[in-house]
Amino acid sequence: MDLDAPPTTIHTQGDLVPRGPWSFLKTALPGGFGRWGWGLLAGWALMVAGPTFSWAMLLRRTAGWSALPGHWGEGITARDIWELWENGGLKHNPVNSPTVHTLGLGLVIVLWCGWRMQAETVDLPGRLGPWLLGALDTLLVGLVPLALIAWALLRFLGWLGDTGIQGLGWAAFVGRPLVIMAILSTLSLQWWFLRLGRTGRAGDGRRRGYGRHLGWSFRALWAHPAEWTVLVFGGTALRALFSFLVLLFAWRLGGATVGRVWAFFLLQVAATVVNAWLLGWLLRTSALYWQHDLKVREARADFVKAHRDAESLEA
Repeated sequence: MDLDAPPTTIHTQGDLVPRGPWSFLKTALPGGFGRWGWGLLAGWALMVAGPTFSWAMLLRRTAGWSALPGHWGEGITARDIWELWENGGLKHNPVNSPTVHTLGLGLVIVLWCGWRMQAETVDLPGRLGPWLLGALDTLLVGLVPLALIAWALLRFLGWLGDTGIQGLGWAAFVGRPLVIMAILSTLSLQWWFLRLGRTGRAGDGRRRGYGRHLGWSFRALWAHPAEWTVLVFGGTALRALFSFLVLLFAWRLGGATVGRVWAFFLLQVAATVVNAWLLGWLLRTSALYWQHDLKVREARADFVKAHRDAESLEA
């Protein structure tokens, strides 16, 4: 035996070197493109376009005018809202069925196409069972820690806002919605790992227990907190920035003409599609990271088991 040679482990093999999520960003660059990715983009666009047109048509039917060709709603006074609620039929039908249907249909398309695209990325079948049961697993292992983090961050931002310093007050004002959106994104990320874990657990022939499945999926998120924090908060801030820029442009442009309203609407849809593509990028990144992390953990478990078996034979 060469005593000067360093000991070898499974981590010396290139495929089994532990890697963080940043390592898979380049591979996941297709983002929201692809067979299921197009459905993801279309679902997000439907969630924006469908309710907007449905609500405008509702105003046109109930009040004889539409918010689209006028001032995009800024001309509605409190008295107008009261008249719509009491005398326009909104009291008994607050939201017309097309609004609910288009929003719900778009949400279902987004969730399902995102799941199928993620499963296809790592060559797994995207079935309904793991998709639903993974959501229940998320409530079990992901809700409490993320709720505690959200509570702590919101309390901290509230303290910043109460200092009376203008810059800190603006930071708290902007930070609160970003924290809420980022925590929801992180909860979704935990769901993505758990549903992949359920699918892989059922399809690879290994008999991993339920507790190990929960533990591995939980550690997949928390093993690289710095990288995931940058990805989640950075992606949330970037998506919010695109929507804010469109809103700022519309505010400066005004809505006095039909062409301006259409320009605002089309820019809003375009920003939504770009945000959906970014979400698809994160979906692919998380799937590739999960696949590699699972391979490393299983190789490590096999290595430990083989070592224990060798020790028991020697004994």
